[in-house]
Amino acid sequence: MDINVIVLGDGIGGIVTANLLRKKAQRDRLSLNIRLVGNSPVHTYQPGMLFLPFRKPGYRDLSDIQKATQQFIAPGVEYVCETIEAIDTDQRTVTTNEQTLRYDWLVVALGCRTLVDSIDGLREQWGKTAQGFYTPDSAMQLAVALENFEGGNLLIDVAETPIKCPVAPVEFAFLADEYLRKRGIRNKTRITYVTPMGGAFTRPVCDRFLTYLLKEKDIYITTDSYLSSVTDKTISCANGRDLEYDLLVVIPPHEGSDLIEDAGLGDGLGYGRTDKQTLKSVKAERVFFVGDNSNVPTSKAGSVAHFQAEVVVHNLLLEIAGKDAEAYADGHANCFIETGNSKAVLVDFNYDIQPLPGKFPLPVIGPMSLLTETRLNHLGKLAFKHVYWNLLLPARPIPLVGTRMKMTGKDRHALDIT
Repeated sequence: MDINVIVLGDGIGGIVTANLLRKKAQRDRLSLNIRLVGNSPVHTYQPGMLFLPFRKPGYRDLSDIQKATQQFIAPGVEYVCETIEAIDTDQRTVTTNEQTLRYDWLVVALGCRTLVDSIDGLREQWGKTAQGFYTPDSAMQLAVALENFEGGNLLIDVAETPIKCPVAPVEFAFLADEYLRKRGIRNKTRITYVTPMGGAFTRPVCDRFLTYLLKEKDIYITTDSYLSSVTDKTISCANGRDLEYDLLVVIPPHEGSDLIEDAGLGDGLGYGRTDKQTLKSVKAERVFFVGDNSNVPTSKAGSVAHFQAEVVVHNLLLEIAGKDAEAYADGHANCFIETGNSKAVLVDFNYDIQPLPGKFPLPVIGPMSLLTETRLNHLGKLAFKHVYWNLLLPARPIPLVGTRMKMTGKDRHALDIT
């Protein structure tokens, strides 16, 4: 009898997990009935939404970052493009708007969502004086707003954390600096980066480096400021600070899925309560979490979902074989951080080790430099789009990049100065 595995969510985490599971099952001659359930027939390359507002080459329109989801789903995986309505972990069923599906094992990869309505006044200004870039449509609207911007106060505000891709707002600030200089209006513009965190990033070594770059580019940073309300001219923060703006770019609060909460699997914010090393639910058996909808203490980013998918598939197959899941996940994350002017920074870290200087993926040779601005890192960022469509989504191996973080090539001495 086939074993039924359902993967919920057709974003990066769900697609990679389903495709990798099919490959490993075929390798092991294991008969699995794999269903990928989601309602996004068009898949968006989310890192591309950072470039759309600036009309970067290859990022002029939504067609540059979107493709049909079906083309990335491996043969042998059934794609159920329906709206998920409920998860029942007692009966081991998933209900959609069309049917009820039974599972033996469940992988939840429902991502997270932005909540514009949760900030007083933000909905009224959204798409007018307040813009965003965390959804495809808002990124395109922001492109028009930037084209019409003639100078003044540009505020980039992270309303609260956690958010998807925590470095994207800082990247936006760097790219805005470059964009406005090319337009000849940078001297007419004051850019301020507003964050609820104590710095530009959560990890000390990386925070110092990014804060230095912000100051070098005359970008002001306002820390420890949670967004509480918005008018057509000002923002107010929970600490009593008010800031005026001419153009506001907001990263709205994020939340997980009501489906997770309704199933009794959540932490109160829609994120699944997850064992950070096995990636199993701590509330139900035979349930795993992948990507942004888990509550593990690492970045909500595509690279994390990719690495987590490998851990989940490994552990799911162990459980099917009657063995215990292994404590294998280490919170590995890496990403290129655009810093403007055709340069970028690469960071590589996990639960316990913060981003450090060094070389990646090979010691000494690199060729990428960690926590250093280089043109080669920028080219790596641009090349990742091809890697994403052709290697990552189809669950093909990415050379020299492993599921767990390696310390080889990293400067351990940098930890001594934190």
